[in-house]
Amino acid sequence: MRSKRQEQLLAILSEKQDWVTGKQLSSLLNVSDRTIRSDVEAINKKAAPPIESNVRLGYRVVGAQCLTTEKQEAVQEQAGASIPQTPGARCIYIIQRLLFETSELNLMELQSQIYISDSSIQNDLKRIRKMIEPYPELKLVRSRECISLQGDEISKRKFYRELLVAEVQENFLNLNRLAHLYKNFDLIEVKDLFTEVLEEYDYSIHEALFPMLIIHAGTSIERMSTYHYIKMDDQRQGLDETIEYQIAKSFFERVSNRLHIKVQDGEIAMFALVIMGRRASNYAGDHIKFQGKWLNTNKLVKGALNRLKEVFGVDFSGDEDLEAGLKMHLYGLVERAKNQVSLEDVFLEEIKQKYPLVFEMGVYIVGYLEEQLGVRVADMESGFIALHLGAASERMNSVRKYRVVMILPHNQSFSAMCKNKILDMFRDRIEIVKTLHYFEEDTVKLLEPDLILTNFQVEHKLEIPTVLISLFVDSETEANILQALNRLDKKRFHLEFTSHIGQLIRKEHFFQNLDLNTPEEIIACLCGSLKGAGIVGENYLNIVLEREKMSPTSFANALAIPHAFQAFATTSTVAVARLKNPVKWGAFEVKLVMLFAINEGDQRMIKIFFDWVSEIIGKPEELARLTSECSYETFIERIMG
Repeated sequence: MRSKRQEQLLAILSEKQDWVTGKQLSSLLNVSDRTIRSDVEAINKKAAPPIESNVRLGYRVVGAQCLTTEKQEAVQEQAGASIPQTPGARCIYIIQRLLFETSELNLMELQSQIYISDSSIQNDLKRIRKMIEPYPELKLVRSRECISLQGDEISKRKFYRELLVAEVQENFLNLNRLAHLYKNFDLIEVKDLFTEVLEEYDYSIHEALFPMLIIHAGTSIERMSTYHYIKMDDQRQGLDETIEYQIAKSFFERVSNRLHIKVQDGEIAMFALVIMGRRASNYAGDHIKFQGKWLNTNKLVKGALNRLKEVFGVDFSGDEDLEAGLKMHLYGLVERAKNQVSLEDVFLEEIKQKYPLVFEMGVYIVGYLEEQLGVRVADMESGFIALHLGAASERMNSVRKYRVVMILPHNQSFSAMCKNKILDMFRDRIEIVKTLHYFEEDTVKLLEPDLILTNFQVEHKLEIPTVLISLFVDSETEANILQALNRLDKKRFHLEFTSHIGQLIRKEHFFQNLDLNTPEEIIACLCGSLKGAGIVGENYLNIVLEREKMSPTSFANALAIPHAFQAFATTSTVAVARLKNPVKWGAFEVKLVMLFAINEGDQRMIKIFFDWVSEIIGKPEELARLTSECSYETFIERIMG
């Protein structure tokens, strides 16, 4: 009988579906390389050894490329749910469970569930405490062997929403990242075909909706290539006469010729409705028949979004594009439920691992739909629903402004003048959600403002920044509001940075006391580590060195951050080297090197990382702590501090 650790090792290899080095496995499971070898030998004692090994590449499941979904599920069921594999992912996992699953977690059980040591758990708890520092009403409390997240419900939901902002910020639905998930065709080529058709019809698509359209097209093609089709005989109502139908028809005709697949009319009609977005309700009925009952799709979608608001405190009401997208997805979901077929598991693990908060909302919607339909809904649907929610979150966050409550006197003329002048000054950064004539703590708290502006002194216990203003909005008032907004920006940056950095810096790319003598040797070592893990390509080293020739990337007498912005990584990663001896790097003596490799979909992280660099350089004491000798765990703790 296998041990829990051996089952987890097998689950990791099954999930990766590729080579994983012994060093990486030992890091994930917190054991030595020798223990990994012993576990593999023990697992392989069966007549048909499930794991193959390679001296250079490491380990993988035998026949990994053709392992069936059923076998993957069987292995993962034995080993438990997907295990978070980085400090950042573990923090999100713990927070998520404390927010939505249980009031407290037993630390001993948690160790056995996610296969990490007590010291790693303690480091994760320190990171979580750093993450919730900007929320004074939230406390991570330990009682014997249990932890709980204590605080009022409003603060918990606000914290969750801010985490969601950090998770999807300008980083969702990157086609280049998702294209590799489609095995039978080139998604980028499909995108080019669709773009050609749009140009011929002189038809424009909103930029925020374009990736979702391409993913929908890719999923339709994937299904049609295996002879699974959607029928829409009952929901047409003049759709054939629309320009969107003609675009969809022309597009799928080209796809059919290029990929040699048969396209049916229902697929064309469905894609036409997806192109229409919010206008689709004019051509698709609001009802769909399932198991002898007529279901109101509008009611189902609004009910699902209300469920999200109740559970997560995230309000998507008013996003007509999201409602239309979910409505169209419902048609396909019901059709699949009728015919007892399921979507291919294209996105499920990708979304679950990289966007766990968005994925969790998709799971809740699937649960709601199961209640309403009275049937089991396939797990794969949650991944596709999460795509719609992630895109909506990004749209919502791209125009997100700070919520302001103003406390002003009854004098309407002076109050209106003050409000309008402040809006003119800070229109791109704030929205005034309410103007009150007096302060009442419970009323203000329910409005969940980020900032209170008042023209008279207010004493309260709320942890909300409060700025005293003049009704005439003088220069002092303008300066005080600006400073308050900048402090809010810093708070938001802190959460974004702390929620990402633990996932960017991995233990297998962290080098302590690296004994090399030149920048070129150090860069070659770090690039080699990333290349060996398949994160960067062959030419990455040369591109980084060429960038270094233009201008050394050293800052102060401590830090260098070599990088290559014109080349992208498969996974955003920061490789770190703490040097045994300082190395001359441009004009400075460098002790710490952080090589930044960025995925094309994570370009916002460039700004977050360099904002952190500019901040840390101005704090010599913190920089000294960061460059001093320490373990990987301590380094992550310091960098998040």
